[in-house]
Amino acid sequence: MELVAIIIIIGLVLWVEMLIYDKYALKGIRYYAKVNKTEVYEGDTVELTEIVENRSALPLPWIKTELAASKWLAFYRKDSAAQTVGGDVNFIPGVFSLKAKNRCVRTRRIKCLKRGVYTFENTSINGTDIMGLVNNSFTVPVNITITVLPTASEKKDAILSFNEPIGEIMVRRFINEDPFMISGSKEYSGREPLNRINWGYTAIHNKLMVFNNEYSTSRNVLVVMNMQRAGVFPITCASMGDIEAFIKLTVAVLYDCNKQGCKCAFATNGSKASGVASDIIVTAEQYESALRLLADIEESCVTEFTEYCSNINFGLFTDVYFITSYIDEGIIAIADKMKSAGVNAVFYTTGDVPDDIDYCCIHTRKFSYRINNDNLKEGI
Repeated sequence: MELVAIIIIIGLVLWVEMLIYDKYALKGIRYYAKVNKTEVYEGDTVELTEIVENRSALPLPWIKTELAASKWLAFYRKDSAAQTVGGDVNFIPGVFSLKAKNRCVRTRRIKCLKRGVYTFENTSINGTDIMGLVNNSFTVPVNITITVLPTASEKKDAILSFNEPIGEIMVRRFINEDPFMISGSKEYSGREPLNRINWGYTAIHNKLMVFNNEYSTSRNVLVVMNMQRAGVFPITCASMGDIEAFIKLTVAVLYDCNKQGCKCAFATNGSKASGVASDIIVTAEQYESALRLLADIEESCVTEFTEYCSNINFGLFTDVYFITSYIDEGIIAIADKMKSAGVNAVFYTTGDVPDDIDYCCIHTRKFSYRINNDNLKEGI
């Protein structure tokens, strides 16, 4: 009888414990998450801070959180448990043990492997009682967005420097000289205004000398990315390796333009039905805004490239860079039409270059984004 009584008492205690934990345990749980930076560049590290707080009077021996994250956000191993892979999404678990009226703060480091806009939408929280007999769960919204800006490709990836020749082009200049472009002095002819007299050289040569001015013009560059795959119908997007190469090359050209004070812009037939285009980039702030547009470009294409180009006013630019996985007759026809209007065309391509093409063509190197977390360095 005593044994039966003990069993009954233990059963009642467990039953009461289960009722209490089932009803009140997770009601006192609060979860918060934040990142130290919401905008970074590819390869940078972000710190994600998670706070799990137990506001109830019940101890919680086992709390598990599971955060869904893109596979391009690599969590360092020593900061997290084993990751569960689910296609393009990894599920990052976290295990906590909390006393009553207690909290736990954990910081995880994340390496951003690829450009894009990534969102942590919610976290799944599971909790159990002391005996492990009750298992409740709920979802907490997180709503954290990290923008990973693309980085420029390196020179070895076939970037054409602005200091390198790009073939013969028509000289563009204004009728009037540029008063700020001084290249020396010349003898006064009587047609120059008096405020152009160079009194220093006049004293040296003992005759009236005036400033010699050069002609100048502004250089406007447009980068056009072709997101269409060659020879596929219906219209299909190019491979991810090509797209990432295009974006990195675009960043490099825009950076060189902005650094040298050259106006520039980019346009692409991908991501949306109407494509994506930036405003004219002049300042560093406008350059960063263009990087945000490039970071948010999706890997999709629904508009045929030559059709898209027919809606672009190439006459606003002096140089156009075509970045494409192929060069066909339609694209060459567009370049020929531009050439007749005095606009210079340069091709970057990851595909084959036609033998008879009369333009500057640079074969670009493809980029690989096959990530294996087991082989990543720095303890990831």
